[in-house]
Amino acid sequence: MARKANKNANIKDVAALAGVSIATVSRFLNGNLGRMSAATATKVQEAITKLNYVPNSVARQMITQSSKLIAVIVANIDDYFSTELFKGISSILESRGYIGVLFDANADIEREKTLLRAIGSRGFDGLILQSFSNPQTVQEILHQQMPVVSVDREMDACPWPQVVTDNFEAAKAATTAFRQQGYQHVVVLTSELELSRTRQERYRGILAAAQDVDVLEVSESSYNHSEVHQRLTQLITQNDQKTVAFALKERWLLEFFPNLIISGLIDNQTVTATGFADTDFIRRMEPKLTLITQNPFLMGASSAEIMLRQLAGEKVAPEKMVIPAKLQ
Repeated sequence: MARKANKNANIKDVAALAGVSIATVSRFLNGNLGRMSAATATKVQEAITKLNYVPNSVARQMITQSSKLIAVIVANIDDYFSTELFKGISSILESRGYIGVLFDANADIEREKTLLRAIGSRGFDGLILQSFSNPQTVQEILHQQMPVVSVDREMDACPWPQVVTDNFEAAKAATTAFRQQGYQHVVVLTSELELSRTRQERYRGILAAAQDVDVLEVSESSYNHSEVHQRLTQLITQNDQKTVAFALKERWLLEFFPNLIISGLIDNQTVTATGFADTDFIRRMEPKLTLITQNPFLMGASSAEIMLRQLAGEKVAPEKMVIPAKLQ
């Protein structure tokens, strides 16, 4: 149920209670959070909640009980997967008169929390998120009830519908297929495993099918390209067995594998490569590669359809919709 606006509270009251300037509150309300610390954003949000303050634009939306805006938080807009995910979401929402508003977490869990605080105070009709946070954290930060759909993130005890791919089985099947071709050694290239259940499931799938596995974790926010390339090359060449380089994220596949193909290290004889990829770029460089495709556009469209069902008043069970990945 939408909160009733406190007609007596104004932006000055919020600023006074939070101990910040009116300009800071204004920046928070307008989503300008780039230079605002998480602590300051939290104080402003807590003051808004305590005073039950609602900006005039949101109060007007309460009259119709709908803003026709759906917040969409993606993990990292630099990733092709995230952009295709948003395209799929938008294609369905716009066909029903809704607009998806894109927020980029930039692979930063603290930034995601800041975005959630802003979204919780802005009168969005719903939220579709590709989240790093657990469901309890998301609920605590939002401070209000709204339809939520989780996409591309498997969550335990999740209170919302989820749209995911079969990460464990896809990675296991791919690893098994390469083992049958004689590739016993696997070098895994991934973003930090602890930050994403999706990556963890993919890594577990590889471990379930292979015994000789090396892993190279790369920080999305801070890394040296030359150092990663050098370390990746070392891991591939230090083993005498046939090796498959396995990227758990398309960004790393596109950034590091082309040089290995050009140099001849990836020759599809003693060394091959695979990974989760939905663009054709790497396949054009080396048509013989076998890759895992997920169809992020379909995942986004499916999550938007579930969101629209909730907005129409349907009680949607917190179940998982699995969009199978394909090895091809």
